[in-house]
Amino acid sequence: MLRNLNLDDFGIYEGISETIVTTSRGWAMNAAPMGIIRRKDKLFMRIFKDSTTYNNVLSEKILVANVIWDPIIIVSATFSDLNDSEFETVNFNSRTFVSLKKAQCWVAFECTNTKLTSESLVTELVPVRTHINKCMIRAPNRGLFGIIEACIHATRYRLTNDGKYLKLIKAYGDIVEKCGGENEKEAMNLLYSYL
Repeated sequence: MLRNLNLDDFGIYEGISETIVTTSRGWAMNAAPMGIIRRKDKLFMRIFKDSTTYNNVLSEKILVANVIWDPIIIVSATFSDLNDSEFETVNFNSRTFVSLKKAQCWVAFECTNTKLTSESLVTELVPVRTHINKCMIRAPNRGLFGIIEACIHATRYRLTNDGKYLKLIKAYGDIVEKCGGENEKEAMNLLYSYL
């Protein structure tokens, strides 16, 4: 456990911080968008059953939360497998885990006090290692946040086939078109291709 760690320095604030979580089991590497829930200095994550992340966390008891501003990676990690070249392997205290090369920073967490439900697992997160790749000063871009929201609604649409999610995706797509840069617009087009 890292003592005196200020999670704010790694972009993980009170509430739900959206990250790309990387896990591995053997040589198989996985990335998926997931929110870290922070209440005071307690950290939790809810991981839905039958996902690769769920199985990897049950097996390995470790995950890495990557803070990333790349909209293409956010969409790709939501709907497909990333190429192995997007990952890097880290060895620490006789453990191996993976992170994303393009992450601004990451925090590796040990998963403890895991509780299983019929739909998911809820695990407490204890930080064990951190790394900063790039110190980026960047003002919030509504286009990037529109991509994140559109990805959330697109996963719900794929699960339920409910048209209300298509309307929400379109609304966020309009924000991306109005406020996003070229990368955000390209990411939105990629998202539409997965629907």
